[in-house]
Amino acid sequence: MSMSRTLLVIPNFKDSARLAPFLKELIVTLPGHFSILVSEDGSGEEEVDKIKQLIAEIRNIISPEGPTLLEPLLHHPNSGKGGAVMRGWREGAGYSLLAFTDADGAVSATELLRAEQFMRSGVIATDALFGSRVKMLGRQIHRAPIRHYSGRIFATLVSIATGVPAYDTQCGLKILKSSAFEKISPHAESLGFAFDVELLLLLLKAGQTVVEFPLDWQDVSGSKVNLLRDSLRMAREVFKIRHRVDRLCMESDAKTP
Repeated sequence: MSMSRTLLVIPNFKDSARLAPFLKELIVTLPGHFSILVSEDGSGEEEVDKIKQLIAEIRNIISPEGPTLLEPLLHHPNSGKGGAVMRGWREGAGYSLLAFTDADGAVSATELLRAEQFMRSGVIATDALFGSRVKMLGRQIHRAPIRHYSGRIFATLVSIATGVPAYDTQCGLKILKSSAFEKISPHAESLGFAFDVELLLLLLKAGQTVVEFPLDWQDVSGSKVNLLRDSLRMAREVFKIRHRVDRLCMESDAKTP
């Protein structure tokens, strides 16, 4: 396999209805060096059947120049979003870049490709790129006000708890060099929605560079996270993650070219 390929992992938990149009968007937008892997996370037999049928149908309409749609990665029971992403990335031997995005398509295929091309361009040398929903000139962020402000509260809690001034750790798009992931993979334990924070802290602990990349974003109904309801639980998890990562002894090598 060419070392210039990108593996895109999409975690799925009972999300086939939102995943179907997004997969169709991805296969007509992404070029041939992408492989797409749906990481199915204990949704139950009915959902697994839907995912298998969906992938079989979409494979029939992918052009020869389009991405590769891999067989879904199945797991039971449900472990959490972080577990689904990490299992997918650990299937990424031979890929130069590892990415994940959410099944809802809030980050469009076009935006995903723009971020991946930026990562490859080397305009800013980095080992990892974190999508960020920054309201700024030139970017289109469409979020319900309650989700925006609850997200800002959570981001502030993360910055206080970790000492890392990240604007948006929870945006559903991340891209890593496979060499960076190899450094942190043995230490990744967080299975839930706070895994993004652990990912960031582990990368920094391992001496890897991380940049935030402003994206266009469109809220899609059906989210399984309620930041008002879940923020306290996630904040407790963030403090636990910080203390655990602080205790790790990791080799801080210079980043791999």
